[in-house]
Amino acid sequence: MWIEGNPIVTNDGTFIYFGNGHAYWNNAEQCMQVENLLKVEPETVGQFTGLLDMNGKKIFEGDIFSLGDPNILYIVQWHDTGFSGKQIRSTSYVGLSYWRDRIEIVGNIHDNPELLEVK
Repeated sequence: MWIEGNPIVTNDGTFIYFGNGHAYWNNAEQCMQVENLLKVEPETVGQFTGLLDMNGKKIFEGDIFSLGDPNILYIVQWHDTGFSGKQIRSTSYVGLSYWRDRIEIVGNIHDNPELLEVK
C-alpha cells in the first residue's frame, strides 16, 4: 500500500501524516494518538517531483520509468541540484522536465526490484 503525506521522523520510527494542515509532535507516543498517521519503513519514503508522467501519474523518487524502449529503464533520483532519471546499468542521466511527455512509470524500486536486474 502506498500513501501520500508528510514524513515525521522520531526516535521511535518514521511516520507519514496524511491529514489536513500541518502537525508537529514531540514523540511517537503523541503521534500514535493522532488519526491519519501511519508508521512506515523509512527507506520507502520518496519525495514527489512535482511532475506527472505521460499517463498523468505522479512521479516520485524511486520510481522506475521508460522513455519508450522497454529495455532501457531509469530510476528517479536526486542528482546534483534536482531530480533526474539515472539509467539502470549505466552512468547516464536524463532530465525529468525535458522528457516528461515521454516518461512512463513502469514500477518502483520497492515493489519491482526485478526491473533492476541485468537482463
